[in-house]
Amino acid sequence: MNSIDTSDKKQVVTFDDSGLEASLNYLQNPTDESLRLLASEPGNKLAYAHHSWSSFDSEATIEEFWSAQLSKVSWSAELESDVNAVKEYLLKQEETKWLSEVLRYLPKSHFFNTTVYLNMGYDNIVFGENVALNLNFRQFSLDKRESIYYLIHELAHAGYLRYHRLPELWDVRTNAELLSVVKFLTHLEGMGVISPLRLRIQESGLLDNDYRVLLNNAERAKRVSHYFRLLGELESDLNSVNGSRLKIFEEMSGKETRLWYITGCHMAQEIENRLGTETLRKLVQQGSEEFFDTYLQLRDRPRP
Repeated sequence: MNSIDTSDKKQVVTFDDSGLEASLNYLQNPTDESLRLLASEPGNKLAYAHHSWSSFDSEATIEEFWSAQLSKVSWSAELESDVNAVKEYLLKQEETKWLSEVLRYLPKSHFFNTTVYLNMGYDNIVFGENVALNLNFRQFSLDKRESIYYLIHELAHAGYLRYHRLPELWDVRTNAELLSVVKFLTHLEGMGVISPLRLRIQESGLLDNDYRVLLNNAERAKRVSHYFRLLGELESDLNSVNGSRLKIFEEMSGKETRLWYITGCHMAQEIENRLGTETLRKLVQQGSEEFFDTYLQLRDRPRP
């Protein structure tokens, strides 16, 4: 468990690996009791809460959820060694290095009181102001620096969610509500993607495909155009959703498109380049509608 101080505010970021240990134990000894213990760990509860929030029709209990997730993973000495190596790397890094990259894009008065749960078997996520990292994520074993970059990304989300609540995805009834959710998630993910960008470029840590797209001007322009074409379709009919909800989420977040990640970062970069970092920080607090209004005004205004 680690905490850090900055010069003007106490920033508390703690790490908890109890869920990881419980998952490794369950993989070696898959009994009802070890599953119960796994499900009782706060990091695994957080991941389940995120799954419940993001899933359309899942009614699985937490034990059923984790049993299904970990059925995709087989224990081996190599697996445990790899996961622990990522953990050791992550915890040995200079905290002020990654914290400064997160704070760069948050309001100056921001302070963290956040737990980072080190888990395995689900995803890298934020829920509320806490974070869970999947230390069995393939990119982490390919390049351990990815664990730091993803930590920055998820902490950026935790910072954003100090000021805004996650929308209830499955209560959306109209395209107007869906449009609002898409804008929210575009702003949220855009700030997550931009936060580690500077460090990634400095270190040539460009394994993640989002950054390869962002550094390819032609492909970036293609994705941004695709995004705004879909957004325009939503704006043209703001009445009932008519089955478009799942389709738009898949197109915006799918692995082949990553539209709100790419476009959100593109928008953030344009705002930062033309109006400065402080404007971007203020927009985190103001929210996604102001973020979009600011970008669209810039887009329609010729560069000096």
